[in-house]
Amino acid sequence: MTAPQDETGTSTVPRDLATRWAERWRYPKLLALLNGADGGTPVGPDKMAEAIADGLAHPVENPEHAVRALIERGEFAAARQVPGRTGTEAVVEAAVAEAKARLGRRLDRLTRRAVRAGLADQPPQGLESLAEIRWADAEKALDSWQGDLKKAESRRVAALEDRLAAALEEDSWSSAGADALGAARADWEQAVRNCLRQGELVAAERLLDAGPSPDAVGGPLTVPQLRIWPWADVPLHEALAWYGGSVSTRPEFGSQWRPRDRSGIELIDALTELHRNMCVENVRNFANALDTHLGADAARHQVEECGSGFVTWLSGVADYQRIPQLALPRKLRLYVGPDDWVPETLDEDTPGAWLVLRTQATAAQRNGSPPGVAVLDARTVLQLAAPDRHGRATPRGHRTVNVLRAMGRGLRVVDVAGRQRLPDDRSGPAAHPHEEHEDLAWWLDLLGVRYTDAVVDMLLYDTDGHPVALRAALVGLLPDTGRPYELTAEALEEWRADPDAQAAFHDAVVERSFLGSDREAAAALRSVLLLVRGEPDLTLSAEDIAAVVGSYASGAGSPPMELGAALSRVAAAGFLRHEPGDGRYRWNGPGLAALLVGPEPRRVEARLDEDVRELYGRRDRSEESAVLGLLEVRESYQHTMVNRLAGAAATIQRMLEREDLSEPRRVELEGALRAVEEGQLAEARARDPKRLYDDLNTKQRLDLRAELESHCLGLLTAAPAGVDVAFVPHTDQEVLVWASHQLLKMAMGNLLDNALREVGPEGTVRVTLGLPARGRGGAGGPVARIDVEDSGPGVPEIWLPFLNGRVSGPPPAVPKGSGRGVAFARNFIVDHNGTLTFLARSADLGGAHVRIELPVTETAPQR
Repeated sequence: MTAPQDETGTSTVPRDLATRWAERWRYPKLLALLNGADGGTPVGPDKMAEAIADGLAHPVENPEHAVRALIERGEFAAARQVPGRTGTEAVVEAAVAEAKARLGRRLDRLTRRAVRAGLADQPPQGLESLAEIRWADAEKALDSWQGDLKKAESRRVAALEDRLAAALEEDSWSSAGADALGAARADWEQAVRNCLRQGELVAAERLLDAGPSPDAVGGPLTVPQLRIWPWADVPLHEALAWYGGSVSTRPEFGSQWRPRDRSGIELIDALTELHRNMCVENVRNFANALDTHLGADAARHQVEECGSGFVTWLSGVADYQRIPQLALPRKLRLYVGPDDWVPETLDEDTPGAWLVLRTQATAAQRNGSPPGVAVLDARTVLQLAAPDRHGRATPRGHRTVNVLRAMGRGLRVVDVAGRQRLPDDRSGPAAHPHEEHEDLAWWLDLLGVRYTDAVVDMLLYDTDGHPVALRAALVGLLPDTGRPYELTAEALEEWRADPDAQAAFHDAVVERSFLGSDREAAAALRSVLLLVRGEPDLTLSAEDIAAVVGSYASGAGSPPMELGAALSRVAAAGFLRHEPGDGRYRWNGPGLAALLVGPEPRRVEARLDEDVRELYGRRDRSEESAVLGLLEVRESYQHTMVNRLAGAAATIQRMLEREDLSEPRRVELEGALRAVEEGQLAEARARDPKRLYDDLNTKQRLDLRAELESHCLGLLTAAPAGVDVAFVPHTDQEVLVWASHQLLKMAMGNLLDNALREVGPEGTVRVTLGLPARGRGGAGGPVARIDVEDSGPGVPEIWLPFLNGRVSGPPPAVPKGSGRGVAFARNFIVDHNGTLTFLARSADLGGAHVRIELPVTETAPQR
């Protein structure tokens, strides 16, 4: 009698017995084989015997250990089927999630590589399903696709190399005969070959399309590094003397290092004079020569004494067209002083450079430089003035990049990558993957970081190319000192696995995205993270997210927050996409979701619990401090009364000074009297505590368009005859906001009173209402934007940082008026989850320009 056979001719009896064997958990390799058999893989007695032998040679103590052994082998489906296991479900799912994350990082890296190479090859489908069963199968499928990519890349590289060869053989090249053109061709050829060697095929194609140019386009590979100065041990005065005469002992100096252009000669002359005599005029001449050599317009530089040294400003350093993400200021401080001097900076957040008049700066000077001040020794200046390896003047764009490289190694990460906050960073369309790759490559290059394209792709995947997340990642990964530095894939893996590093990253991203105070948006963001961890493609409804937030309410009812508006702000910040069709939300990038959750999800849960507690605490503190709130509102009403009565008194006084009283003047007087009556009404409200409490706590859905139109009409009746008050709505629909009618009226009244007072008897006050979209592609939904402009003298630019809260303390000179009305208005707007910002002078009217933004509601008010 023969045993039953399966389709492959293999006996099924041993396999059937093994699948019912209660002790099979002792043999993890056998479990993996049986799991493969379920997928159609034949299992014969010999293979089963080998698997049992493996289990005997490597015994496991209990089913839980068997599960961990299978996880180490990537046999996830088999791990889920271990008999007798208890409490390992979370371990298996965490391992699967980590495997998917690794798979996603590699898949994204290869996809970006395909995009950079300009290939249309699509990755294999169903990789995540394979990974959930057996990691090796997913890896095998991805290996196969990677092999196809390599072949496609080789074909494309060969085609581009043929195109390069054809371009080099053109008659126009050989017949040109100019040394400068031949040198430009050599540099262009080298840049193309660098891009081909590094796999930057799109950049190579761009260079081929543009043809030879003294200013090559593209990423860091297209800009050669400075030539190495071979005489670092020669004192500066001796090296400078070589430029003025013959150097018989070093005949190669004249042909290789003497400048070939006028700006280079003037730069060396200015450095020589500065080294000979350090004074205000020589510092100014050197700064002017350096800016000119970098391509900036010549200007007379301001020089100030700084202890025993000097400080001036350079305007030719920041090459914004080439490196759009560069955070350096357009005017960069340059410190110059004697050899034993160290600059003292007034603002540590503003980067600068320190010119050390030595051929090579000492270790003490580099280590003693203040934070955010990069040391530039004179050797860098000599390198900048030198011709290139072909004996011609270097392109000005290359000089600027190399100054930035020399500085970047000595600056902090935030000095180069920046401290900008959202939502401005994510407005507009998403960057092309090649552009994201190029921007990040520039950051790393300028910071003095050695990297590979794979590391750049891994960082972009982990951060979704989100500017704030990228900056936070670079701050966490890179040292502020001791660069040049090599960033490796292993360093990235260690950083991802470090709970403290990921906690710092999470807090930095949330704080910089929501300014550290928008707890509603932070709570919404963390709730979404807890839902999408392990499933980044999950689509969520507002109800799904509300359920997570509500689970932390501890029986205290729904948290006091507008979830829809909070989610809109999260979308505007670039983390979510709001699907317009069904109103659901989707997370933008899987890598960033995994990174923000980190290796320990309970930390995010704890942060969410803190957010919800803070929201309840704010409500409780608001109720407990109602008396203080009433007093503030009362003071605001009294302030309004003073403004109204003062305006009315001035108007009446002008009328009383006239002997005749015409009809237009009578209308003006009547408007003034109405203003007095309104002030008296405000005073009456201020004396009624119940009204004050209602004004502070009662909010409703209001049509902002109708409210503003009413305020402007009211202001028009109180304005002098020569003042035009205009309301310009850029929408004909209702603009619904959740607000206190009285407080909003008070806020707008203070701003409009200020504008009316500033324009005087003749001028214009204009109020504009719009509904601009927020976030990338309008993902954050519309926001109500109110612009209040006037034709008065305007706000001095020096006051703007103080009025907008970016600089603490009072302005350098106190503005006309107490400024309390603006403070009241800002408090009320912030209480409505809005912002109030003073902008530069009005482009049309020339006076002050104040912008208010308020979140809009999604439903109409109940009538």
